[in-house]
Amino acid sequence: MKIITKIFLFLAFLATFTFADSTTVVDTAKTEISAPKKQAVWIKLEGDVDPAMYEFCARAIGEAIEKKPDYIVFEINTFGGRLDAAFDLVDTIMAVKGPETIALVKKKAISAGSLIALACKRLYMLEATTIGDCAPIVQGGDGTPQIVGEKIQSPLRAKFRNLAQRNNYPELLASSFVTPELEVLELTATLDKGTPTQRDTTLIIEGKKFAVLDSAEKKFWGSPKILVKEGELLTMTDKEAEELGFSRGTFKNREDFETKLAIERKSEVETNTGEKIASAIAAISGILLILGFGALYIEFKTPGFGMFGIIGIILIGIVFFGQFAPQLDGYFPAILLVAGVILFLVEIFVMPCTFLFGIGGIACMIIALIMSFDTANIPEYVPEAVETTFDATPWLFGLFFVLGSAAIALIIPIAASKYLIPLLPEGWTPMLKTDMETAVSPTEAVQEVAIGSIGTAKTFLRPVGQASFTMPDGSSKLFDVQTHGEIIEAGQKVKIEAVQEGHIWVILDER
Repeated sequence: MKIITKIFLFLAFLATFTFADSTTVVDTAKTEISAPKKQAVWIKLEGDVDPAMYEFCARAIGEAIEKKPDYIVFEINTFGGRLDAAFDLVDTIMAVKGPETIALVKKKAISAGSLIALACKRLYMLEATTIGDCAPIVQGGDGTPQIVGEKIQSPLRAKFRNLAQRNNYPELLASSFVTPELEVLELTATLDKGTPTQRDTTLIIEGKKFAVLDSAEKKFWGSPKILVKEGELLTMTDKEAEELGFSRGTFKNREDFETKLAIERKSEVETNTGEKIASAIAAISGILLILGFGALYIEFKTPGFGMFGIIGIILIGIVFFGQFAPQLDGYFPAILLVAGVILFLVEIFVMPCTFLFGIGGIACMIIALIMSFDTANIPEYVPEAVETTFDATPWLFGLFFVLGSAAIALIIPIAASKYLIPLLPEGWTPMLKTDMETAVSPTEAVQEVAIGSIGTAKTFLRPVGQASFTMPDGSSKLFDVQTHGEIIEAGQKVKIEAVQEGHIWVILDER
């Protein structure tokens, strides 16, 4: 009986052990299958590194952190740009707490782009991409690019060392992004040769330090492999970056990258209108400044204040406006509407008949209306119960709705001014009811002056204004006059050049 009891207890223990072991295996399998998926927020950094990119990146990081993702992925494709903007960008990325920052080189991360990439905790690259070459360059006196001196290289090199130490990148190789005088060698030696514990050890060393090793040490390490030649800057392909310890992996496309990092939920922070405008202005800011100062120079060389002065101020103002455009997103329709009204007032009171400001005012107001138009407010005329495969149908109905509204908005004022407003009493109507029988033709009015008559400009002629001429009876009379685009100051003598179709054309009398 005791033997049977012992056998029973032994079998029970064995069954319990087997069950526990199988349970562990099943749980592990479940853990692997149901591994938690990751959430990522993508931020694209493309084009020149400039203050506009920094403003976008700072805003995008703030929005990304609010979503509490596992990763913030910076998709980089840039040849670099301004060093100050790159430093600000790097400091902002390094200050991120919580989500892991990841850099994915889409095509190239050159110059300041490599600095931004190394600011992230991890670096990945797509196939056929490059990274490196961050020597600061300025334009020489002869127009050729030149690498700046040690005063700029030193803090930049220190920044690379700091990023390498912080994010576990090869420190000496990171410094070779900046310093062309730095030669980097790779030394390999076999330890415990011929034993079961045989292994290779690798040392990355500066070329100048290898040169001072004694003969025994050089024999131990053997012939070095040159990673970066003296006089060159480190620039790596995706495969080289992975071999040298910078990149954690290379992928064919973005989908493979997301699969590898188990990214299931993802979103992307888009650039807003203000940032797009700031980036566009920054791209042509040099041209705008040249044209603006050129226009002001011409204005200083000509009498009075006219078209060139206004153009110069506008062009230079656009450059400065680009610095604040990212903060003004959402206010652009209102700003353009106000600008349109101001241009109209300039056309009417300051520079009449130039048409330039009038056309600009119309353009600004049209753009303001387009930007403020919300497509969600277009009524949908397709019933929900009706199935249709033509997705453009609601937009077509919406287009007809907009065109119809515009036609009604045009017809009603015309009809009201023609048929309703004239019926109002004399003191209540804005329309002139003067009998046209006593009206004088402009052509008849200008017959009192003769070609060649000398008068005095009473207002600025820009190019339209008023001038006073002496009549045959000795009296003075004001007439509306016009130049051929020439601006004449008030008080200057003018001469009638032609009288055509009710217009008096004058030129400056230089006698």
